[in-house]
Amino acid sequence: MSAAPRPLKPGDHVFLVDGSSFVFRAYFQSINQDRKYNFRSDRLPTGAVRLFCTKLFQFIRDGAVGIKPTHLAIIFDKSEESFRKELYPAYKANRSDPPEELIPQFPLMREAVKAFGLIPVEMARYEADDLIATYARQAAEAGADVLVVSADKDLMQIVGERVAMYDPASGEAGGRGARPERRIGLPEVLEYFGVPPEKVTDVQALAGDSTDNVPGVPGIGIKTAATLIQEYGSLEALLARAGEIKQPKRRDSLLAPENQEKARISKTLVTLVTDVAVEVPLENLVLEDPDGKRLVAFLKAMEFTTITRRAAEAFGVDAAAIDPDPTLAPGAPVGFQPPLAEPDSAVAPAAAAVPSGRPDVSEPSDLAAARALDARAAKVDRALYRTVTDLDELKAWCAQAVDQGFVAFDTETTGIDPQQADLVGISLALAPNRACYIPLAHVGAGDGLFSEGRLPGQIPFEAALDALRPMFEDKGTLKIGHNVKYDATILARYDIEVGPFDCTMCLSYALDAGRNNHAMDDLSVRHLGHQPIAFTEVAGKGKGQVTFDKVALEPATFYAAEDADVTLRLWRVLKPRLPADGMTTVYETLERPLIPVLARMESRGVSIDRAMLSRLSSEFAQGAARIEDEIAELAGERLNVGSPKQMGDILFGKMGLPGATKTPTGAWSTKANVLEELAEAGHKLPQKILEWRQLSKLRSTYTDALPSYVNPRTGRVHTCYALAATTTGRLSSSEPNLQNIPIRTEEGRRIRRAFVAAPGHLLVSADYSQIELRLLAEIAEIPSLRQAFQDGLDIHAMTASEMFGVPVEGMPSEVRRRAKAINFGIIYGISAFGLANQLGIPRDEAGLYIRRYFERFPGIRAYMDETKAFCREHGYVTTLFGRRCHYPDIAASNPSVRAFNERAAINARLQGTAADIIRRAMIRMDGALAQAKLSARMLLQVHDELVFEVPEAEVEATLPLVREVMEQACLPAVALAVPLKVDARAAANWDEAH
Repeated sequence: MSAAPRPLKPGDHVFLVDGSSFVFRAYFQSINQDRKYNFRSDRLPTGAVRLFCTKLFQFIRDGAVGIKPTHLAIIFDKSEESFRKELYPAYKANRSDPPEELIPQFPLMREAVKAFGLIPVEMARYEADDLIATYARQAAEAGADVLVVSADKDLMQIVGERVAMYDPASGEAGGRGARPERRIGLPEVLEYFGVPPEKVTDVQALAGDSTDNVPGVPGIGIKTAATLIQEYGSLEALLARAGEIKQPKRRDSLLAPENQEKARISKTLVTLVTDVAVEVPLENLVLEDPDGKRLVAFLKAMEFTTITRRAAEAFGVDAAAIDPDPTLAPGAPVGFQPPLAEPDSAVAPAAAAVPSGRPDVSEPSDLAAARALDARAAKVDRALYRTVTDLDELKAWCAQAVDQGFVAFDTETTGIDPQQADLVGISLALAPNRACYIPLAHVGAGDGLFSEGRLPGQIPFEAALDALRPMFEDKGTLKIGHNVKYDATILARYDIEVGPFDCTMCLSYALDAGRNNHAMDDLSVRHLGHQPIAFTEVAGKGKGQVTFDKVALEPATFYAAEDADVTLRLWRVLKPRLPADGMTTVYETLERPLIPVLARMESRGVSIDRAMLSRLSSEFAQGAARIEDEIAELAGERLNVGSPKQMGDILFGKMGLPGATKTPTGAWSTKANVLEELAEAGHKLPQKILEWRQLSKLRSTYTDALPSYVNPRTGRVHTCYALAATTTGRLSSSEPNLQNIPIRTEEGRRIRRAFVAAPGHLLVSADYSQIELRLLAEIAEIPSLRQAFQDGLDIHAMTASEMFGVPVEGMPSEVRRRAKAINFGIIYGISAFGLANQLGIPRDEAGLYIRRYFERFPGIRAYMDETKAFCREHGYVTTLFGRRCHYPDIAASNPSVRAFNERAAINARLQGTAADIIRRAMIRMDGALAQAKLSARMLLQVHDELVFEVPEAEVEATLPLVREVMEQACLPAVALAVPLKVDARAAANWDEAH
């Protein structure tokens, strides 16, 4: 591949920026400056974004406290909902709404991060502080130094020998209020809390935190808490010996059982999670100079004159020649927030088409063990690599590969898009340290003095491919690659069909899903103890980075041949583990054969009606305007709908609606849950406000963003499916994420209508009906649920009848809705609090429903308990098809982390089995269609749904075949007692087909 992440090493400097805190700091600093700089010409508030960009620019160019970062992460809170809220619903309940001028700037902050060439990092259920703590631990363990850019005292618990903090409000350039840069290390933590970092959470647990609504122990502040912890050593020791305290009030308070419980829950709330399974690996956050043109286009759209000029000068671009980004310029909707790029998209090439691999040929166990030992033992010696520039030598390498029956390979290209990148060279490896690189299209020596054409001395391009083609297509020679889809797709564009193959990324995933990531460099360090060369070490970085065709041949050989060598070594380590771990069937039936299927789907893409999306965007804007008029009429005055303060004053001040709560600043709370409760109670104004917010989000996230993903060569949208991204085997989609297109609202369904069939074709949507509920009945062996599915009954009505004693005939829709929420909620381990929120009922009533559900279906509780016990003992759960989903954190000491992993393990058996089933259907589908001589093409996989493009004349024959393949996908491996049901329909667009 032509790009790879770089793992950390001693001497690296990692900056972890608390983006959420940073945003608020920038806002309050901006309002203290000249107000004219805080708004764009169209009155969009931008002051906080301006200061945010200024500080980002400073970090990238100058660093902080005399340090320049090698890695930079900007980390945000994804939402206010986190595992802490589930544990303690009052957590952060008294937080005030953001200032109205800041709300439209939140998405612009993320756009700013991307414009600077960085990845906005955020993750559901965890706070930014948890991600920072996790990254800090990972970096420190790798020997790197960490600077946490935040003044948040909660982060002081992670300060250590290699981890310091930096107050972003210090070190500001200019101004009378400028302060020297403030580094927070061990002495500063001790000065603030009176204890070292490892004891900070004990002090916080006692003192509590009114800002976050952490209860603490009444009457105990920071100083008293520090004194107590210094004396007794820890929170638990203090609580156990509270009777020894001399001061009566303090002693009585700490002896009270309710206060001891408050202290313990407080410690859980303030303790940061340091082992989050982060979605963006830290090694992907290498700091490089941004794309100057993209950055300037963003800054010009924001109308930031000074920093635009500075950025243009710094990154060598002509600002006058660059137009402002049209998606962000005045006239674009306030709150614009296109889908964020998925992690790894910049470093992991998209999957691509490859032919099916041959069945595995097992080796004797002693030979397999010897090869694995050989792969680890032989130290990588790049001096032994060959640069092949002679055709006869190339043919000799190919002959040896065919003679021994296997070869590892890798391609080097001009980019990471397999549909558009050009082939630069190919590397081969026959044994450890016996590897070569065949340069094919190098045009320069990588020193800035580029030649006018192809460098001399390379084998003629077509002659080299003609020599390689027989070896790559030989059915008796196994080709081994890492993320082999990318390399095979590149070669397929040059009429080389690679096969059979093994993929070390998929081998690792089959063996260790949930235990680690599966990038080649990480696997090399983990399994071989070897750190490969980083791409930036040979190609440079930032504006000085060159494409691989301009890298000099010697460093190109070291880099490329090493990739093939390491891939071969990993194969020798990982492949023998398949039979040893019982994972051969999983790899051979669910992983390897899916590679070409996904590749074909990605290359086909899907058509969208850009004109329709444009019209929808206009309609949504007009709809929002109409709603604004209705709101004005209901409120009795014209107001800014996006202003929480104005909305609160009208709803609770003027109209006196019930359920009002005030934030600590004295403003009325208008959070979504507050408005939803009022809307459900029949109040029209909050309902209209929610409608306005939904329309605005749909417009910014979908109707304006999707057209930017259209491939100029094909005219279609091509998503990328990640095979090795989840613990359960479920696929993920990115660039764009087509698995999250909304479907539950009319406006969301209208967006799906913009996904259209090609002329003369229809789209077919085939969707498994209630598959996870059916699998719950199957795996948990619930007789009544099994029978209901076998009889084709309405499962939600049946559940309602069982639980509430209401006849199915004439059942009120509200009763069925509650049963449906419980049915699906139980699968995901819903709490009484979560169900109460979802149904808008008291928490006690929701708890009663859940208890009654388990009483009526006791097998479900038994299934959950058995699953948790098995996972605690083994560290994983298995699907019906043998896939192992690992949850090592199920034994974590942190109770909230442990509980999260228990819920995930329970769900994984169901979701993982469902994922395996649709994988099996996808693997069989193309062959079944071809055998039936049908031309349908599978385009999309969206969780439990497959989308096809079918010639109109073949729809009638295609629908029953698709249903049959999907409904029979389990066989012959697993025979279910509960039948699978697939709904399949055809229409001109995705919505009508669903």
